[in-house]
Amino acid sequence: MFDRFVALREKPALDDDELQELIADRIEDDPVFHLSNGRRARIGVEVDGGIAILRGQVRTALDKRRADILARALGAATVDNRLRVEDIDGIAPRPVRRRTVVR
Repeated sequence: MFDRFVALREKPALDDDELQELIADRIEDDPVFHLSNGRRARIGVEVDGGIAILRGQVRTALDKRRADILARALGAATVDNRLRVEDIDGIAPRPVRRRTVVR
């Protein structure tokens, strides 16, 4: 039996190119992803086998998480989030080196 409500909920899966374009367009259009200097963030999106890879720089950790959630909501099976968070001065923070103190 055909259930029209189930049919409406089930969306056809997008191919990788369509999904990549959709995610990139939504991120580009979202003003949340503007950097502190007013310019738009450059976020690269690649999709391979339903896995979205996000690269670039965003203002805050919350923006990084938002991009991840957006990609998943649009159909990515998994997200490899390689976005960097800029610091207050607009420069990406350096990784912290841990030093071992020998006594």
